[in-house]
Amino acid sequence: MFGPLPLLHRIVLGTIALCYGVLAGMWIAHNTSVPIAISGGALAGGLVGLVAAYLLGHHPARQPRPVRVTRRR
Repeated sequence: MFGPLPLLHRIVLGTIALCYGVLAGMWIAHNTSVPIAISGGALAGGLVGLVAAYLLGHHPARQPRPVRVTRRR
């Protein structure tokens, strides 16, 4: 987990993790002897990529931010 990232970095990280998962699933399925396994491997890899993207970019708990209160008299 990388922690709180800006929105653009979270989108890029999620896209890379998703693409890597799909390609890894296709590659693993391509090395099996079942001919229809490539689409199933891409689907499984995509799901694993989505989970990885969520875990990499998700911040588990919001940390309270200190707020300065000024009171005028």
